[in-house]
Amino acid sequence: MAMTSWLRGRSSRGRRELRNALVARPVDRKTMREDVAARFLRGEGLEIGPLNFPLRLPRSARVRYVDRQPHAELVAEYGAMYPGAAIVAPDVIDDGERLGSFPDASAGFIVANHMLEHTQDPIGTIAAHLRVLRPGGILFYALPDGRRIREDRDRPLTTVEHLLRDHAEGPAWSRSDHYREWVRFAERWDADDVDRRAAQLEAEQANIHFHVFEARSFAALLGNLELPFELELLQRNHDEFIVVLRSTA
Repeated sequence: MAMTSWLRGRSSRGRRELRNALVARPVDRKTMREDVAARFLRGEGLEIGPLNFPLRLPRSARVRYVDRQPHAELVAEYGAMYPGAAIVAPDVIDDGERLGSFPDASAGFIVANHMLEHTQDPIGTIAAHLRVLRPGGILFYALPDGRRIREDRDRPLTTVEHLLRDHAEGPAWSRSDHYREWVRFAERWDADDVDRRAAQLEAEQANIHFHVFEARSFAALLGNLELPFELELLQRNHDEFIVVLRSTA
């Protein structure tokens, strides 16, 4: 029996275990991201905010890196957080939530890992990314699973209704509450100091996790959006989940 036929006869778990044994690569978070990228990413695209962990792309894909700050500022802000790791130098300085310097339908794919939870209007961000994609283009997102990471596991999941209101009215109505929740459950300050610390972070426009997701709650959000995409993949990946959307514009 040919090797490919024999592999098809095994379960998906068996094929994955055999593949990993053959190439000696454990199925860690990085490997899973790369496997999904190899399935979906082709042509020329963008990766937003890679910092020290850019996605390894297949040979069929070429990428430009986008970040909101020049490289020197990124190193100054994040270098101590990732000691010994190289911070990726951006090719384009732009707001990754809007991509205002990119014309419509100009990219074949967009990668944004661990970004959407930092945005105050995730729906608006997804819409902006879809605007920049060519028809049939791919959005590749990885988001932390709020039930599995220390910062978010004690916080309530963000509801669809909350996200729709953030998009319709703007996020100012909920911003202070998000900072207080972050200080209380992620930074774990004493109750008497929560308001003072939250006000400080808000004045600094600190880049926190404004929203908390898990795979099912994010799927519920996608089901309520009237945006031009199809869901290609939603897959758990250790303490995160991967989402792949295809533009139908």
